[in-house]
Amino acid sequence: MQDKACSDGAPGMTRTLLCGVAAISLLTLAQGAVADTCMVSPTDKEVVSGRFGKFRGGGSGNFGSANQKAHMHDGLDFSTSGASQPVYATTEGKITFAGARGSAGNAILIERAGGDVVAYYHLSGFANGVKRGVTVKPGQQLGLSGNTPSTSMVKHLHFTYGTSAKDSARAKAFAENAQRGPFNPGQLPPVFNRQADIGWKTDPAPYFCQTYPIQDGHPEHYPILGKDTKAQHEKLFGNVPSGGVQPDSTAEPVQVAAANADAALADAAGKTPAMYLSDSDGYGALPTPPIGGYDTMSVAEMLTTEATRRFSDAEWNTSITHVSSRALWVDYNRAIGVSNYLSEAIYRKKEKVEALLAVYASQKLAGQRAQTDWAHKRAQKGAVTRSIR
Repeated sequence: MQDKACSDGAPGMTRTLLCGVAAISLLTLAQGAVADTCMVSPTDKEVVSGRFGKFRGGGSGNFGSANQKAHMHDGLDFSTSGASQPVYATTEGKITFAGARGSAGNAILIERAGGDVVAYYHLSGFANGVKRGVTVKPGQQLGLSGNTPSTSMVKHLHFTYGTSAKDSARAKAFAENAQRGPFNPGQLPPVFNRQADIGWKTDPAPYFCQTYPIQDGHPEHYPILGKDTKAQHEKLFGNVPSGGVQPDSTAEPVQVAAANADAALADAAGKTPAMYLSDSDGYGALPTPPIGGYDTMSVAEMLTTEATRRFSDAEWNTSITHVSSRALWVDYNRAIGVSNYLSEAIYRKKEKVEALLAVYASQKLAGQRAQTDWAHKRAQKGAVTRSIR
């Protein structure tokens, strides 16, 4: 049955509700996980400013995200022109959560009839009557977009879709760096797991009645990843690029999206995914110590580590001929740091040895000091006796 919002738009909302045969055919891209009805737009502007599935590497690479750790972008960012603008229910459903939610800021979760969940993050406020247990209709205002809990973010709406069907979690993806050696998706661990109150996070694109233009500041990616949300979905899930990952049921769609996005960009650059993300791009470094961080090692372990890395590690011997000059400078500076650390550690050990020798000498001389004190007292006592006489 078609959602009423597919024929009745809310006043003041500029949304094109495409719920005919073409939209239904696009929905089949979700591989059987789509709900019975397509969803209406959550914002008036109807522009996506952040792609689903892209890796955010932490720090400045998180683009102001309140999540300071490296992570995959598990939803779509909808632009609200950097201001607090109305956000709307995309579907009929029951509110299961409305309140503060850690790095998601003020959030609302709505459960659809089939058990799927839509989530709204970073809201600056809630509309009257929006609370847990309330049933909402498509197009009903839920609140205002914002940047909670981090004021460093531009005000926007982060929209996540969680499916209750595990078979919508379709593939594995890249971690931050590709595995060294031949590309093998089986070596790459999942990044996202099922979230108890949301489900399996997946690409929201095919669940919407319409597609949305993507304006993320990277027009060079448009011909590769697609200029709109459903074009990206088809590229990342419908067509697997060279070196990409086939959809399956082993992990979440956000991961296959990230993997295939990187694979598509790598293919456009004439590289394999491993080379595209490798240390030889000038932003990496040589292999790290194989037995742990220097700050946890003894001096002997550090010497063993450095000797192993430079004289017996096959990976080191291979990498040294491929890495950039920047990577070599990074390792050179690390070697200087290790040298300084070793010098300091040796100096501290010398200090301890000298302190122990001083204590030993002091204890050994204790007997002589006692004899000297006794002789001094005896001499003083004899002098007093002679004076009395």
